[in-house]
Amino acid sequence: MGEVVVKGRGARAALQKLIPTDMGRLEKGKSMYTCFLNEQGGIIDDLFIFMLSDNEYYLVVNAATTEKDVEWLTLNCRTNVSIQDVSAATAKIDLQGPQSYNILKKIIKDDRLEGLKRFYFFTGAYKGQPVLISQTGYTGEFGYELFCINNIASRLWNDLLEAGKEYGIKPAGLGARDTLRLEACYSLYGHELSDTITPVEGGISFVVNAQSDYIAKEILEKQKVQGAPRQIICLEMLDKAIPRSEYRVLHRGEDIGYITSGGFSPLFKKGIAMALVKSGVVSVGDEVAIVIRDKTSPAKVVQRPFYKYAGKK
Repeated sequence: MGEVVVKGRGARAALQKLIPTDMGRLEKGKSMYTCFLNEQGGIIDDLFIFMLSDNEYYLVVNAATTEKDVEWLTLNCRTNVSIQDVSAATAKIDLQGPQSYNILKKIIKDDRLEGLKRFYFFTGAYKGQPVLISQTGYTGEFGYELFCINNIASRLWNDLLEAGKEYGIKPAGLGARDTLRLEACYSLYGHELSDTITPVEGGISFVVNAQSDYIAKEILEKQKVQGAPRQIICLEMLDKAIPRSEYRVLHRGEDIGYITSGGFSPLFKKGIAMALVKSGVVSVGDEVAIVIRDKTSPAKVVQRPFYKYAGKK
């Protein structure tokens, strides 16, 4: 991921003009999910904003779009605002799963950890160095995201693995994360979200709630009221086929869209997918066909999400 600090007397107002989410939902020690928009309502990037203080915000963006995001911020935040890309000096470790608290409390001796609510964070200490600890994640499970300086990251990683042995902890990469976020139906930049897909189309219309002016406000408000031309749907395969990104989706012989994310679900033991299709053509329970190497495989439209976040256990 990329990490960017935006601060100054004009930081809050500047950020509000770039996102469709009400900055008033933030308070010191709380984060929120949102996105940067272009003039057409497309998504430049999705991100989390952490409020460090009234005049300082910590932005967590996608690694591949960090440079583009910093350029966008610099272009649009010119008055009483400073922007610092701290990605190169920052390491991020995600500790996810129902036993995350029991593992982390062995490493971070801080009373604030026990009562930490979802989307809230605090700055604790590890080996005498600051660690931002947030009750967030992109797996659909309870857990934490940990941000620290690079030179303590490997020790923190190893200590977490040691502390989690009794709970069966396992290291996992982005492939595992992608499977989990697909089961939870979390939209991902470059798949359900892009500069040609609006938040309403991309399945994150809940971020569109700001009353003040922001880029593309008129377009998004119109889509929320009247509907968007496309929508994200969830699909379960009815045979053993595995759906993949870019596969076309047919309904009664008509091409209605394409798979944005797909794969085999270890939890549900079947192929699952999200797809961007023409709005209003299909609904839950309808059957569609997925084009896979010039052949079609049947799939059923199902309720979103496949797996629902259950919280701390």
